[in-house]
Amino acid sequence: MRTAFVGLALMLLLAGGMAGGWVALNYASPGSLGTPAHAGAVSNGHPEQCTLVDLSVRARSQAEHRVLLEPGWVLRGTFSVEGGFGRVDVFLRIVDPQGLDVLASPRADHYDFVVPVKVRGEYRLVFDNRFSLYTSKSVGMYYCIDRGGAPAQSRPMPRDAAI
Repeated sequence: MRTAFVGLALMLLLAGGMAGGWVALNYASPGSLGTPAHAGAVSNGHPEQCTLVDLSVRARSQAEHRVLLEPGWVLRGTFSVEGGFGRVDVFLRIVDPQGLDVLASPRADHYDFVVPVKVRGEYRLVFDNRFSLYTSKSVGMYYCIDRGGAPAQSRPMPRDAAI
């Protein structure tokens, strides 16, 4: 009788631990990631045109960020993913105001993208973690908007200028 009681107590303890672990994996936020490694290349020397966004994408769900863009502009960006165990990755889809996918990334833990803007309106950057059964992910996204005007460049000094 005593052995049965101890066995039942151990089974309940084990079940409680498994349930607690499942809740922790599904509902605990993995935290913020910060600036991705490729941010310098994406900014093209103009970080004032760039934005850093930290998102948490729960297991079996999606998270999105919206940005208003104009025709002729170019959206450049990169993202990195952390969290969970095993494959730490998500899909990225960029959806235009008409609901069409203008970019669909492979499942990746980091990815660089460039999207020329053809339609005015609000674009959705959708991070998809629906394939993950248990683990939430943190996504650090850094994006820049090139508004079309060429940045001011230094001009060579005229030959007859005094030094």
